[in-house]
Amino acid sequence: MPISKAEFESEGDPVASVLDLLRTNSHLSFTAQELLIELASLGMNLNEEELREILNALERRGRVESRTVRGLVYYIYASKMGFRPYRE
Repeated sequence: MPISKAEFESEGDPVASVLDLLRTNSHLSFTAQELLIELASLGMNLNEEELREILNALERRGRVESRTVRGLVYYIYASKMGFRPYRE
């Protein structure tokens, strides 16, 4: 059964949603559980396994960094400063 464009777009892309959440909050790091809660509040319902697969893929691509702090794994947007040549 066909669906409308609005319904199609309302489902969203989970990878883009995770990356957007981390990018807009690049000054914060989140545990997987905290990300699940934030994403659920935005209407994106993922289970923990799906989220970890997305985070692992983003980490392999260099878009997300993870670090263990006090026994918990935190994820943060990997904002890399690009090379900017000096211009006179």
